[in-house]
Order: sequence, then structure tokens, then C-alpha cells
Amino acid sequence: MNKQVLLVFSAIILFGGFLLMDSAAEAAPMSQWQEIVKQQDMVVVVEKSINTMTVFYQGKAVKRFLCVSGVNSQGDKQRQGDNRTPEGIFFIIDKELLHDDPYLGRKWIGLSYPDPVHAQKGIEQKLISVSQYQEIILANEQKVQPPQDTALGGWIGIHGGRDDLTERKINWTEGCVALQDDDLTELYKMVQYGTTVIIVA
Repeated sequence: MNKQVLLVFSAIILFGGFLLMDSAAEAAPMSQWQEIVKQQDMVVVVEKSINTMTVFYQGKAVKRFLCVSGVNSQGDKQRQGDNRTPEGIFFIIDKELLHDDPYLGRKWIGLSYPDPVHAQKGIEQKLISVSQYQEIILANEQKVQPPQDTALGGWIGIHGGRDDLTERKINWTEGCVALQDDDLTELYKMVQYGTTVIIVA
């Protein structure tokens, strides 16, 4: 084999290796939530890009709902007021019955945002103080509501309201996940405090 052929062959192998590495990196988040789905009895997975919420029970998909997210659909939530839906692993911290609120619908399911990942980014970007960071970490460890009034934003949850927009897959919330009210009523009965909710792009 002459040197030119050997060089081309080596380049192909090297380039293929980079592609495999890149592919593995992109697949990591999905494999991570799939592992969690296998390990826990009930997990809710929200896939923002395809407007889908899937409820898994003992590793199997038992229900799928149409959902929408924040009006700013590009990327992960970074700060208060950016109208993005956060991505990550959260748990349910609140369940409330509402009275057909014009914006939130019939029910509210609160999520544990900000989580430690967003807190870490927040302190690196000097959006929150060390004490706020510690409060967020402690709240997540104790499975209670983290501070909702920092520069990272808060009051992220799953709610109903505006069925007309949700049905047309129009992202209209300020950062929450919205279902149609009938679907929300069904989900509300299925989930409990502490149920894991994973939100991915």
C-alpha cells in the first residue's frame, strides 16, 4: 500500500471516529433519561421539539399527550423572563386544583425548577448569589420547592388553559408545559408528589 492510499485510509478512519464520538455525545441525554425510565416506577418525559409528553410506568409508555412549551422555544431556560421551558430532570413539588383559571386551566402541577444544574450555571454567570445557590441545592436534596424568586426564574409547572392554541401546537406559555385541560385532568390523577419529570429539547 503506497503512502497516499495509507494517508487517505487513515483520514477516513479518523473522521469516522470523530463522527462516532459526536453521535455518542448527542445520544447521551436520551440514553440518560431512558435509564431513569427503566429504574423508576413512573416517569413523565416531555419532548419539546415534537410537542409530546409520555408517561412511563415500569419502563413502558402507558400514555401520550400533546403538549406545548414556552413561547421562546429555542434552547434551555437561562433566566427569569426569557419565556423558555427549562430542560433537565425535575420532580413534582406541588399539585393544586384551580377553578378554570383563564390562563392556567383547571389544575396546576408544580416542578422543582431551578434544579442544581441551572443553579450551577446561574452562579457561574453571576446571576445568583452563593447563598441562593446553596438554598436551591438544599431544596432539591430535600425534595421541596426551591427558591422561586431568583434571577433564574421560577413557578415552572404543567398546566392547562388555551386549549385552542395547544391543539394547534402553538407554544404559548411563559416557560411552563401546557396540556389540554382534559389531558391535564388525566395526568393529574396519574402522578404524585415526587414523580420525576424529564424535559428534553
